[in-house]
Amino acid sequence: MNLKTAIRLILPVLYLCIFFDLFAGLFLGTNFEKIMESYPYILIILPGLMGLRGNVFGALCSRLSTAFYLGSSLPSFRDDYVYKNFFFSIWASTLPIFLLILIGLLKIRDFEGFLSSLQISIASSALIGLLLSLVSILIVVMSFKRSIDPDSISGPLITSIADIVTIPSIIVFIIIFEAGWIHPFFLASIVLLVISIYFSRGKELKRIKKEVLSIITSLAVLQSITGSLLHEFSEIIYLSIFLSFAYPSIIDTLGNYGCIIVARTSTRLNLGEIEKGDLKGLIDDLKAILPTSILIFPFISLVPVYLSYLTLGNFFFKPIAISIFFASFVFLISLVILVAFYLAVALHCLKIDPDNGGIPLITTIADLLGTAYTVAIAFFFIS
Repeated sequence: MNLKTAIRLILPVLYLCIFFDLFAGLFLGTNFEKIMESYPYILIILPGLMGLRGNVFGALCSRLSTAFYLGSSLPSFRDDYVYKNFFFSIWASTLPIFLLILIGLLKIRDFEGFLSSLQISIASSALIGLLLSLVSILIVVMSFKRSIDPDSISGPLITSIADIVTIPSIIVFIIIFEAGWIHPFFLASIVLLVISIYFSRGKELKRIKKEVLSIITSLAVLQSITGSLLHEFSEIIYLSIFLSFAYPSIIDTLGNYGCIIVARTSTRLNLGEIEKGDLKGLIDDLKAILPTSILIFPFISLVPVYLSYLTLGNFFFKPIAISIFFASFVFLISLVILVAFYLAVALHCLKIDPDNGGIPLITTIADLLGTAYTVAIAFFFIS
């Protein structure tokens, strides 16, 4: 891949993802104070809801893409491998939420708030998981049939779609909860999870289940650290105003770049196109993909500034601060690209399919780095 190809193929997808993220950020920014004060559990599990949901469905896209390229599976819903992955991803994306909310209970120790947040998060996760599983398969199947590389677009697209539906769905289910209508939705989500477990049975996914579930369960613990950071420093982020609008875009963009590199590296390793220690693929990807971050940055910074001014009446713009924000953000993207490449290679060497483990790992790492980075930038802006 060269820069021209990256601009033609990847940049439009990243722009679409940014649009989704800004929409999610608009919901988060305008409701940040309410969540911070009334639903602190949601704030703790929010990065996990966004990240682990994107992890599972990003891995699903990468897994199907590799299977289609290898010819071991057909790009159709009728294919047994595709069919079982559809149901598996629904309940796999919901399972870590139980762990995240329990960790939140240990931190906050408010049982009433725990029960309400559990119903809101499980109902949201299971029902939205059904939608995301369907959309993930459609993206990979349709792009593959149209000779568009799914590895270059499916990861960023589905993780961004996960972000755009996660935050609004949480707000919607909070409204449903406050209206006293949450119980039918919670019951429906439990029924859906039972059905999904039943229809994903079979030996075909035995290895996938073992790898994916062990990885995302472990990553749920790491995501709890991310959520704790967001909860602990929520007031600092809120005081910086526009960062509460930019937060989804920051963590998702970092994760998108990581997803692209992991998916591309995984496919090339499985096809034998690159050796485990070959850096040529990494250097080519850095040259082609990294410059696109320059074109992405205005939508990470200036647009959230405008949105915060438009909705809350607060305006922040300091050229020196924005310049430092830009330089540090591009550096962080470079770091994520490097980590993503070596992560895929390391997993391949350990006989773990990077399609199952690479995307969940890199997006979780990106969420943690992005949240810590947001907190640091917020401190810098306030000072």
